[in-house]
Amino acid sequence: MGGPDREASRERAGAVRIQPVAGEGDAPFAEAAPLVSILIVNFNGAKWLPGCLDSLAKVSWPRVELVVVDNASADGSLRILEKYPSVTVVRNNRNTGFAGGNNLGLAHCRGSLVLLLNNDTIVPPDFLEPLVRHLQRHPEAAVAQGKMILPAHGNRLDVCGSFFTWLGLPYHYGYFKPDGAKYSQSYPVFSGKGACLMFRREIIDKIGGFLFDEDFFCYYEETDFCHRVWLAGYEAHFVPGPAVRHFMGGTAGDSQSGFVLRHYLRNMAFAHLGNLSLSSRMRILPVFFGALFASLAACLLTGKWRQAAAHWSALTGCAAARGKIRARRRLVASLRRRGDREIFDRVLRMPRLDYFVKTFRGKLSEYADEKIS
Repeated sequence: MGGPDREASRERAGAVRIQPVAGEGDAPFAEAAPLVSILIVNFNGAKWLPGCLDSLAKVSWPRVELVVVDNASADGSLRILEKYPSVTVVRNNRNTGFAGGNNLGLAHCRGSLVLLLNNDTIVPPDFLEPLVRHLQRHPEAAVAQGKMILPAHGNRLDVCGSFFTWLGLPYHYGYFKPDGAKYSQSYPVFSGKGACLMFRREIIDKIGGFLFDEDFFCYYEETDFCHRVWLAGYEAHFVPGPAVRHFMGGTAGDSQSGFVLRHYLRNMAFAHLGNLSLSSRMRILPVFFGALFASLAACLLTGKWRQAAAHWSALTGCAAARGKIRARRRLVASLRRRGDREIFDRVLRMPRLDYFVKTFRGKLSEYADEKIS
């Protein structure tokens, strides 16, 4: 796995620029109102695009451009996009996933701030203000995740940022919980969720020269990105604000499907093997892989054959990627400005054991998060 070749990415697609929004992307950073590029990757998301784009047409932030990468959709998405002349449409000639699509789209973004947004979202008009202002007031933060709710699940919360754990498995704070005071404050997180994630464009050159590892295709790519941000000496924060509605159905299937689990577990294992220091690998990886094997055994015992196959594929995929893992370690050594212990002091948080049990059983909504002090 390695960083994308930007020229190769451009060759894969034909960029169709349709009456771009006014504003100079190369102008000096305007402290009051920087240009925000909103980047959406679409694959067969015709069902969701009108609601998303109609809501974005009403945003109150004064300087915004919209860039949509279409990953070779076959459902009429391009016909829908033609109805939105203010959108810059980038046509990919094949589906390169969330990772490749965002890398391709980033080359067409002119803003000093870039917001990644899922196509299956509807945004309130003032959702950008808290994210932009937070990054303006916190120079140590290079990434900010906004608040999202899940209409299909009674408007419970989407992930309010994720923390690292000693198991190597993420702790998704706030996931499937009712909104409340504990989720109405900003705080550092190990990773934000890519469905509504803003970052400073300038950070890309400091974390290896690429946004997402294209070999990831989809899932865990934003966590790998945020991990590199922390390694480079910057931070990722959760920033509450007007909640974006996330319908969780625009480009992916059930979170327990074989496709999702295979990519998620494989990419997570690669990121740990490539990004963690030697001492952290020695401490965390035996527990992490032990947990994967225990989960594999539980899937086999309960007859979850697709999930079991996904676990096995993730484990064998790491062995096949040995050369790319070594290349990632060399990259991390070149960009590292912060040790693992310092990062863990900020964003390692262990939930109670029943968090992982409830996650496996699909009853995460029953877990009660503790307030972040």
